[in-house]
Amino acid sequence: MRVMLPSRPEPRVATRHWVALSAAVVTIAAAPFVLPSYPLALLTLALAYGLFAFGLDLSWGRAGVVSIGHAAFFGIGAYGVAIAGHNDVPQIVGALAALIISALVALVVGRIGVGPKALASTMAVITLALTLLAEQGARSWLGLTNGSNGIFVPSSGAVTNFYVTGILVFVIVVAIWLLLLRGRFGRRALAVRLNEHRTEHLGVSPMRTKLTAFVLSALVATAAGAIAAPVMGLVSPGVLGIVMSTQVLVWVAVGGKGTIFGVFFGAGVVTIGQQYLGDAIGAWYLLVLGVVFILVVKFAPTGLVGILSRFLRRDVGRAASQGAVIGAKEAPDVPGHIAHKSADAIRITDVQKSFGSVPIINGVDLTVARGEIVCLIGPNGAGKTTLLNLIAGDLAVTSGRIEVLGGDVTRWAPHRRARLGLGRLFQVPSLYPDLTPGQNMAFARAEAFRAVDLPEELDRFSAMDDVLASDLSLADQRSLELAMAIAWGPEVVLLDEPAAGLSHEDSLQLASLMRRINAQLGCTLLVVEHDMDIVRELADRVVVLANGRVLTVGTMDEVAAHDDVRTAYLGAV
Repeated sequence: MRVMLPSRPEPRVATRHWVALSAAVVTIAAAPFVLPSYPLALLTLALAYGLFAFGLDLSWGRAGVVSIGHAAFFGIGAYGVAIAGHNDVPQIVGALAALIISALVALVVGRIGVGPKALASTMAVITLALTLLAEQGARSWLGLTNGSNGIFVPSSGAVTNFYVTGILVFVIVVAIWLLLLRGRFGRRALAVRLNEHRTEHLGVSPMRTKLTAFVLSALVATAAGAIAAPVMGLVSPGVLGIVMSTQVLVWVAVGGKGTIFGVFFGAGVVTIGQQYLGDAIGAWYLLVLGVVFILVVKFAPTGLVGILSRFLRRDVGRAASQGAVIGAKEAPDVPGHIAHKSADAIRITDVQKSFGSVPIINGVDLTVARGEIVCLIGPNGAGKTTLLNLIAGDLAVTSGRIEVLGGDVTRWAPHRRARLGLGRLFQVPSLYPDLTPGQNMAFARAEAFRAVDLPEELDRFSAMDDVLASDLSLADQRSLELAMAIAWGPEVVLLDEPAAGLSHEDSLQLASLMRRINAQLGCTLLVVEHDMDIVRELADRVVVLANGRVLTVGTMDEVAAHDDVRTAYLGAV
């Protein structure tokens, strides 16, 4: 799926946005004059449910954090209002208390679900447990929730309910869209969802981004529950349960996750259709709903909005990610250059790494001076890529010390090392495949902490918006990854076999380009490479690694003449 993301700054609110906002205002203002009471009540409930779906979408559709039990937060909001009203406390107080409780619960759940030791399924499992626990708690805590009988919430009338719901939903959605989705949060959430590993090596914390998205999602869901309580009339344990959690997943998937219109459309279509279908066929509507969900997920993963957009020959992707204006130049939250004035870009002292009882790196000592190009060579299994992963923070050392630009980063996460100026390229190009090259470049520049003028061969990608990064040739994908890494403004760049898969001619051109980047920008390069022609063209020094140890260091001619190197790597000559 193509995700359209503006690669250059746009007006804060473009014309198409004003049109959409005006249409929403007119619809809210006019609906009570054209709809009878029952359809108006259904539309009111659909708006509240749409806000609930929008809340889930902030987590799932924007940042890729799946919550199977999101109804727990919706129910907290509904019960907050219901319990407050039942005890003659202003409903706003109950809503605020519910928001505080949801924020605390979401922080705890989020830290566990997206923490450094979390598995891909952890968040799904823990949120499922949360909604089951919340529903059972509501059934059992009779003195507070009145058990299965629920709590009645008086209504102010169909028209009043509609206007209050419509205005609150409109204000919440517009505020989040304008202040968050179109800024740094929206940009980073999208980047984390598309390629978490690349985003981390551009200095963004995936965990912080996903945790922020989840907590914000929980708060919006809680607000939706508080708004929906007077509309529903009766708040019972079902609003916290697995059925409601499943329904909101259906609304988002059917409408189209990652789109504001899509989630409200999905909630409206399913909610209103469910009422009329339920009256006609009873409990069978659940089967119909399940079939629709399966068909949409299987054949229309972009949801009904995606189908409509293709039918109308319009790209919904722009609406899906309009919040992340990655060309917007904000002051990045990076510390800039490290305070230490070290002559060394990288210093590794007695670093060891073992996987279980198997040693991979055995006491490596290595120093790379600022502005130097060092090529790391050695036979397969020598530990070259492992050493780069240790320097970048993708692996933790078993023992030893790693310094980058004069600071001890041995225990730092990859994004913290990146914010010092440590860039990374991988064996397989790591890009944002569903974005254009120009959008890839715009994101790298938006996160940069120093301005860099790129060579023409790399800067050409900045204006390339007519093709997706995934459709580029391998040579261009490698060049684009290099362009992103350099445009981001690093002082040190780690490159893992940058010429892998390229023709000999393309490899030599890439080596020449890296040499010019080093000369023009002063970037320090540590390169793992197998092609000796590339090494000879590129390296100031060559480090030979064998059996997890540094075998020798010198120029290409010096290491090639070394007897141990000839035996271990180059073979007898």
